[in-house]
Parts: sequence; structure tokens; C-alpha cells
Amino acid sequence: MNRKIHLITMFCLLFLGAAGLFAQATALLTVEASEGPAQVILNGKLMGIANPKYVGRVSPGTYDLLVRKTGLPEFRQKITIPAGGLTVRAQLGAAQVLPAPQPVKQLFTLSISANAPNAQVSVNGAPMGNAPINVSVETGIYRVQISAPGYEPYDANVSVNNNTNLAATLKQQAGKLTISANVIGAEVYLNNIKAGVIPFTTELPFGSYNLKITAPGYQDYVAGIVVSGPQNIIINLVPLMATVRLNISDRFFGKQHKNPMGLIDFYVDNIKQKDFTVSVVPGTHNFKLEFGVIALETTLVVEAGKTYTLEPNFVLTVK
Repeated sequence: MNRKIHLITMFCLLFLGAAGLFAQATALLTVEASEGPAQVILNGKLMGIANPKYVGRVSPGTYDLLVRKTGLPEFRQKITIPAGGLTVRAQLGAAQVLPAPQPVKQLFTLSISANAPNAQVSVNGAPMGNAPINVSVETGIYRVQISAPGYEPYDANVSVNNNTNLAATLKQQAGKLTISANVIGAEVYLNNIKAGVIPFTTELPFGSYNLKITAPGYQDYVAGIVVSGPQNIIINLVPLMATVRLNISDRFFGKQHKNPMGLIDFYVDNIKQKDFTVSVVPGTHNFKLEFGVIALETTLVVEAGKTYTLEPNFVLTVK
């Protein structure tokens, strides 16, 4: 009998202990709705009805609480239930707090054009495409950058408070061209237009040009040049030559000579020539003809580009 009483006592103690542990593992949640009956939902699970109060036990932790009643705006709130329990007052039908309306920002058109072909446009660092181009922007200050081959970069801040046109003028990249030659005052032509005289210095936009330099008594210098930076050109103009031809009539030679011209020695400035037609630089020169014991000599001033003929004249004079 005593043994049965002892077992019953132990069973009651275990039961009470388990109940105590269960009570310690949950917390009391109280929800007071402003109007009932209203559903109490935790993390999407219906817990019960608040009419107008709901009381239940849940595990401590964080939950999404929803209290709702048909015909009224819902009450939503994230709650954290401590071990000591929590009471929530849910106001159904309360005016909802709406965010302040944002004003609609007005957009304006920023029209950008440039004088350079294939000019690339960026606004505030963002590529927009090739000019001309229209960009929709709000009121403000914008950095416009434009680049094109052969032109200096364009960079400007543009204030926009209305539709705005920007006509950008890009400066062509230029290189310094210096030309010197052996003839001071020689004329310099660029693309068949006289640009100056030697010594010559100018700034030219990058690109290709036809260069010609002329001077009296000299051959024209003609060449194509490409300006892509500083450039120094030194030119040696070649003088034009004068032509001097020795002409002797056959009547001064006997018929017995098969090669009469072979009997004649022709000298220019004391230098024997192989041919009887010579080219000489403009200026004063000495010409001499030797035929056996006969020597004829003369001094002649020749000009560039001209041809001169020397003809000996053997004449008998009767006195």
C-alpha cells in the first residue's frame, strides 16, 4: 500500500515539473484590438480572435503581427516578445501615415552641337553619342565634354533652367612649322597659296599640305608634308643651270678629216669638257677652244635657264 502511494506521489511531481518547464518555455502575448472581433495572425498563422482581447502563449522571439477585421484597415507591426510577455494595442481603422508626395521634376532639353565632325559628347562623364544631340535633364549645372580627332578637347559647365542650346566651338590642334633654306627670301606656298618667305615660321592645324618653295634662278622645291606636331624643315634649293653649246661649221675642216670635231679641245673654266654642250651654274665663266695651234677664248656671263651658242668665226681680213 505504501509502495503505491509512493509511485503516485512521484508521478504527480514529474507532471508538475513538466508543466513548469512548459510554462517557462513560452511567453504570454496579449493583443487588445480597438474593435472586435479581429483575427490575430503571427507570421502568417492564425493564433486566435481578439474580441476585443486575445491572450495566448507563444515562444519568445520576433514575429510579424497582423490584426485585421473585415471592413477596416489592417494593423501590421513587427514585434519582439520577451520571456516576460508582451501586450500590444492594435488600433484598427487608424489613419495610415502616407509618405509625402514627391514633386514631379520638370525636364528640359539640352541641345549640343559642335563645329567638328564626329565629335563625341559626354555629360557629367556619361557618354551621350555624337553631336548634334539632345539630352533631357533636370534643372542644374552640367559638365559637357566634347572630343574630336584633330581638335583640342572641349570642356565647359552649362547651367540649365530652361531648354538650352550649346554650340561648342572646338579649336583645331595645331603644330609649329619652321622652314629654312639656302636662299633667303625664297617664297613659301602652302596648298598653292603664298604663305610667306624664308625664313618661315607658322602654326598650322594638323593635316596634310602641299609645300612649294620658289626663288629666281633656282629649281622649285615641291613636296607633301603632314603636320602632326612641331616640325622643322631644312631645304637646299638647287640652282637652275645655263646651257652653253659649241657650234662649228663643217666648212672650216678639210674633207680628209673623218672626225673633225675630234681635233678640237673645249675648256670651261680651264676644265676640259667631253661634250660640246655643257650645263653651268649662272654667273661668269671662261670658255676656250683649242684647234691645233689656234686658241680662241672668251668670258661670258650666263643666266639661269638660258641657252648660249658659241660659234667661232674664222675671217680673213684684207688690209
